[in-house]
Amino acid sequence: MSDHNWMRQSIVDILQYLPAFLAHSQQFKAANDADSKEHDAIRIDLQDVLDQFYVKSATWGLERWEDLCGISTDKTLSDSVRRSTIIAKLQNPSSVTEVFLTNLINGYIADQQGYIISYPSEYRIEVLYHGGQITDYEKLRTAISTYIPAHIGYKLVTITTADLNYHGAGTVQCYRKNIVDMSVKYNINVDDSPSYIAGVVVHNYKLIKISGGQ
Repeated sequence: MSDHNWMRQSIVDILQYLPAFLAHSQQFKAANDADSKEHDAIRIDLQDVLDQFYVKSATWGLERWEDLCGISTDKTLSDSVRRSTIIAKLQNPSSVTEVFLTNLINGYIADQQGYIISYPSEYRIEVLYHGGQITDYEKLRTAISTYIPAHIGYKLVTITTADLNYHGAGTVQCYRKNIVDMSVKYNINVDDSPSYIAGVVVHNYKLIKISGGQ
């Protein structure tokens, strides 16, 4: 669907504007279906022409925009790259600001997530973007060089993010050994402890308790 939708965007169906009982006639329905198809073809053609009046939606009309801006036409480039070049040429700001440069670079960045970090005291800027999103490096560099002040340097910085698990291995180089000796002081106490079964003493044994040690 086009962004310029002042025209009807749905498929044309003439029968929806007529009394429903007319559709019961096969001949009448067939004639109106044919008219609807022709009407819709005209709608699509008109929408296509309308799209050429806007750089961001133009396709076959890009050549006219390039001629207007004095840009050499290179049909080997994608439409998105050609559009970015035209837009950069049309903007022609009175002053180059961080906002302007951000909009400029995003014309060459697929996900439109690029941004600028400026270092005024160092007379430089960094252009940050996610890896793999630049549509044309040479066009991007040309656009930046065209508008950035001559005394300002710039650097392209790729941002890469990922979820990583780090596993490390190695040889122990330093350790401490602790030895705990058992105490030699111990006591033996002997206590009588009878065993009973149904109240009858069947056996006596000695319960030996040993204490001490660690």
